[in-house]
Amino acid sequence: MKKTLLLFTSIFLAQCGSSDKQTTAEIIEGGDLAAIQTKKTEVVKTINALQTELNLLNNAIGEVDTQKKFLLVSSVAVNSTSYTHYVDFQGTLETDKNIVVYPEIPGLLKTINVRVGQKVKQGQLMATLTDSGLIDQLEQLELQLELAKTTYNRQSRLWDQKIGSEIQYLQAKTQFKSLEKSIAQMKDQVAKTNLIAPFDGIIDQIMADPGSNLAPGMTPVLRIINMDEMKVSAFIPELHLPNISANTPVVVNIPVLRKSLDAKVSSVGNFINPNNRSFRIEIELKNQEGDLKPNMTAQLRVNDYINPTALMVASKNILEDQAGAHFVYTLEEVSGKESVFKAVKTFVTIGKSSDNQTEILSGLQAGDRLVEDGIRLIEDQQLVNVTQS
Repeated sequence: MKKTLLLFTSIFLAQCGSSDKQTTAEIIEGGDLAAIQTKKTEVVKTINALQTELNLLNNAIGEVDTQKKFLLVSSVAVNSTSYTHYVDFQGTLETDKNIVVYPEIPGLLKTINVRVGQKVKQGQLMATLTDSGLIDQLEQLELQLELAKTTYNRQSRLWDQKIGSEIQYLQAKTQFKSLEKSIAQMKDQVAKTNLIAPFDGIIDQIMADPGSNLAPGMTPVLRIINMDEMKVSAFIPELHLPNISANTPVVVNIPVLRKSLDAKVSSVGNFINPNNRSFRIEIELKNQEGDLKPNMTAQLRVNDYINPTALMVASKNILEDQAGAHFVYTLEEVSGKESVFKAVKTFVTIGKSSDNQTEILSGLQAGDRLVEDGIRLIEDQQLVNVTQS
């Protein structure tokens, strides 16, 4: 060690003695580029020599002076824990039983048999239209059917006895069957003058007044909704498709109600929208309290990843170098020195992150200790003191 120090001291004195008698200011004032560059080279060599000598002195002090105060840092242990990762999306509440009822035939709205907010059962009469003479036409057809039936029965008996012509028998049969079909069609038309509830629900809105002239498929009469079973639909970027499937756990938050529900993904769409590269998911919900309404906004937290034995590190304890590689500082005990540790720069591979915690895939083991407070003040292989953590 003494020989090394003498060598660096000799170099420093030789460099100082060999410099020109001109000062740095005088050389710069002279404007000679070669002289300026030569002076710069001498100064750099002097600085490098002094820095090397200073490092040797610091290391010697660290070995000899056991009372030296190293940089004080805190540490944290790396433990294995269960890690659940979520991704957040926005969805909309919907119900499949939310329809506007339109008439199937033209006519005047005769009566409204329900009121807004009323609960109705499937098959219950909600409104009626004028029949526009359909019932009269039906009665005429039924009278014609009686005659046609009588004629057909007589012709059939005669034909069985080989009396009369076959054409008479066939004409009577055709007339009878044709009237039967006409009556069935007319009954169907008459039935359409009654607007029947297609499912159990609540009358949400009445849109037409009695006496209104209704056009089939164009004039809305009323809206009926069943909100017992709701669902949330959302469009998810396709990059999440491998991690989301039916029965994936999801937390549904309804901001306006300040309500949170645990649910599962009920269905995952197979179609990728080419415009925004997304797919559709649905989450079924039971609306037991009746406070969920169609078109409410929902915030979804979808559980896309679980690792039961993850190594989690606070994200602030992970640094990144200029090449984009991630590293932490682990602590190694120094033999023979109580409470003195060596900070070792350790490169790691990171996984998913959430809630200021990052998963470590490789580079660390359970039980390793990391530098926490003071991480940006230390360098690789630096000796430090560690506070109790």
